[in-house]
Amino acid sequence: MRGIHIQSPLEFRLEVTGDTFVQGAEVPCRLTVKNHGQSAASVHDLALELALGSLKKAKAKEDTAFEVIASGEVERGCEVPPGGELSFLHTFLLDRNAPISDKAQSPFLLYGSGASSAALAQLPLMVAPHPHVRSLFDSMMTVYSFTPKGETWKAGWTTTKLKAPDARRFSLVEELNLSCRFEGESLEVRFVFSVKKFDGFTAKVGVTKGKSEVTQRWNPSEYLFGGGFMRQEYVEKMVEEALGTVMTGF
Repeated sequence: MRGIHIQSPLEFRLEVTGDTFVQGAEVPCRLTVKNHGQSAASVHDLALELALGSLKKAKAKEDTAFEVIASGEVERGCEVPPGGELSFLHTFLLDRNAPISDKAQSPFLLYGSGASSAALAQLPLMVAPHPHVRSLFDSMMTVYSFTPKGETWKAGWTTTKLKAPDARRFSLVEELNLSCRFEGESLEVRFVFSVKKFDGFTAKVGVTKGKSEVTQRWNPSEYLFGGGFMRQEYVEKMVEEALGTVMTGF
């Protein structure tokens, strides 16, 4: 993946090893500054930043579009000789609870020369859920036939919205918001079901909507094999436990 930004006489080129990353992964970067001018050029505000950007605000070029997560190690105030170039290497380490790319926001790499993040060039960074989180999300689709309706991220929680399958045992369940985040080495899993509730306290029985929530904490010694692979039987056991709180006996 590569981005090029021209601020005459300087050319800023950002090269990233890889196209898509997952939470917890390394993002190796090379930032190169090339001087196309006939005299030396000083770069006072050289920057390489990992930021979370609002897609709507970024498109509108608003100053508040980005929130910087981390800054790369580059030389501020460097001087590039005429026809010459300087390169800087930096590897960002994504947190295991790092923001993912969704419809409203995405991680970005910001680079170039500027006193503020809004003045820098922007390279969207595609970030997907951590492999353990992805495995759980996939199990809800392949094992339990839930239908995905999109993934989001907020305040460290990675969430997938799922439509309940058309099965009698899920007749009271409309939707599931399944969220995950790491707490130390453990994985916190939160099931929030949108359910139908029957009101039997009036002369006429009515149906209302409500929420049912189940929170679990998965310890690595229980849900992981050696080498970091998921124990599928443990995953299904815990999912069944959560589903059991909303399934009917029909």
